Amino acid sequence: MNRNITDKEILEEVEKGSSKIDNKKLDLIVNDEEEIKRKSSRLDDNKFKKLLRQLKLAMSLIKDFKTKAYTDIPWRSITLIGAAIIYFVNPFDLVPDMLPLFGFADDAVLFASIFKSIQFDLEKYAEWKGLDTQEYF
Repeated sequence: MNRNITDKEILEEVEKGSSKIDNKKLDLIVNDEEEIKRKSSRLDDNKFKKLLRQLKLAMSLIKDFKTKAYTDIPWRSITLIGAAIIYFVNPFDLVPDMLPLFGFADDAVLFASIFKSIQFDLEKYAEWKGLDTQEYF
């Protein structure tokens, strides 16, 4: 099947998945950090520099949220981050990652959309961590 997957379809998929995020799923994300790092290392660092930084920031946020070091964030933002990360790690997403260039395109669109929609929460967290938000946004 050769059809174009739209940004809207990708976001709808994540929105559906976000309703299934709970503390156990967040634990799985934290425990799967090495796989997430491995997969993200396959992205072109020059092309996806900010996206990769945002992903690292999001992972740090999930870990700090799980340990209750940082809880000043809406649950919806946590679930969107969680669903996006699960979608990223899932080898059966809408566009297979084995396809050169296009395989990660849906993941990049997804993260860019999610991170843009919760940018305020991520910036607030980065400031709390003492990070320069200019490096992320």
